[in-house]
Amino acid sequence: MYQPERKTKMSKKIYAIANCRVSSVEQEENNSLSCQATSVSAAAERLGVEIVRVWSGSVSSKAGTNVKRKDLEEMLELCKQNKKIKYVIIDEIDRFMRSILEIGYFLVLFKNQGVQVVFASQPNLNTDNAANTLMLMLEAYKAEGSNEERIHKSISGHTTALNDGRYTFHPKAGYMKGTRTGIPEIHPVRGAALRNVLVRIAEHIVTPTEGLIELNK
Repeated sequence: MYQPERKTKMSKKIYAIANCRVSSVEQEENNSLSCQATSVSAAAERLGVEIVRVWSGSVSSKAGTNVKRKDLEEMLELCKQNKKIKYVIIDEIDRFMRSILEIGYFLVLFKNQGVQVVFASQPNLNTDNAANTLMLMLEAYKAEGSNEERIHKSISGHTTALNDGRYTFHPKAGYMKGTRTGIPEIHPVRGAALRNVLVRIAEHIVTPTEGLIELNK
């Protein structure tokens, strides 16, 4: 009976690194990071590679902020040090960054280290031919465009609320969220304490430093 030839040498281990990113506290609270981690792990299994490090957290990825991103700089440095790393795994392209030009820039930087960036939930986005590269850039365009649209809507929403007399930001010191949306109310304890200290500072009874110490107590 034919017996397959046994390999005398073990195949070389291939490593990968990953990045799971959110851009807001709300996304983090909605378990976005854990969902991304599950998707990334599944992609690593399909590729037959071992993930040696994962970057995870809340980082802005809008256009103009990525070139000096600490996580990306650390990832590139690790790829330079460990030549067994052949993949960077990201869940989706907008989890990588939301900037067409910067996406292309970092794809080239990783490629120069012999590392391919793959997207776990978008496996069709790669740069092995012109058509796939075009698809990747179109998705990058959509990511940047959606970010711009969200910014404009957010600014418009805040402006409308302020014109209506509603405060859309986190309540200032001494205030708390009120029963009506966008109408903060004075906190019954902190508000009264802050007012008392500010009045005494204005009357030169205590110094600002003394007042702060009193409030902290």
